Amino acid sequence: MPMSDATQTCLDFRLETTPYAKVSVHREQGGFVHHFSLREPHDHLQILATSLVETHLANPFAMLNLVWPDWEFYSEPSLASQYYEYVCESRYVDFLPEVRYRSNTLRNPKAPVAEFLIGMNRHIHESFEYDQDATHVNSRLDEVLAKRGGVCQDFAHLFIACARVAGIPARYVSGYLYVGNDASMRGEQATHAWAECLMPNGKWMGFDPTNNLLANDRYVKAHVGLDYSEITPTKGIYTGYRTERLEVSVSVSEVSSQTDAVPTRA
Repeated sequence: MPMSDATQTCLDFRLETTPYAKVSVHREQGGFVHHFSLREPHDHLQILATSLVETHLANPFAMLNLVWPDWEFYSEPSLASQYYEYVCESRYVDFLPEVRYRSNTLRNPKAPVAEFLIGMNRHIHESFEYDQDATHVNSRLDEVLAKRGGVCQDFAHLFIACARVAGIPARYVSGYLYVGNDASMRGEQATHAWAECLMPNGKWMGFDPTNNLLANDRYVKAHVGLDYSEITPTKGIYTGYRTERLEVSVSVSEVSSQTDAVPTRA
């Protein structure tokens, strides 16, 4: 379920299962979680999520300081205590020697924080190939660095690691991306992933190294967490045959009125 915050408003959301199951929902720190049980025998399960979201962040650069150095913001003791988890290693975010090298090479304490993050966004985009066969859902950063390729999940983890090494609180974002007619953009066919960093103005800003973009009004946030392990789109347990097949389809469309919905399938 897309969240509502300063950058977007979720106007409508529905989640349906086939076969039918009663769906419950609760809210966690990073977003909403829907859960259900289906005890009747079945040979397939479809989960259909449909949402209508209004996005507001047309010009993310308007929120950034691109003139003076502002690294002192991250030296505040209260900040380090409040966001401690977001500057530490986590399951998919490792402070490997190469991660430290890339981060330290690009960091300039005499330049704005935004310059460092924009540069890291571009650096990952240009240095790593988007390759769906290079990694898998459980790949760690050492594999991504060795193969010099991966997908949006991998690039988001690498960006987060480089930001955290520099002392910047960073978190993983899962959501949707509207690409329109831009064939060069990646991420519409499935749930997209990018990173958010706590900026010196006290606000979270999204960075998408997969497309070398700052998150704007084409991005729809669904959930945030330390890394992918906290916000897997679907998770569950079933009893039955050992073989299974998962198919995922996402469709994001621009609408001109609230009478039409933006369908998202999982």
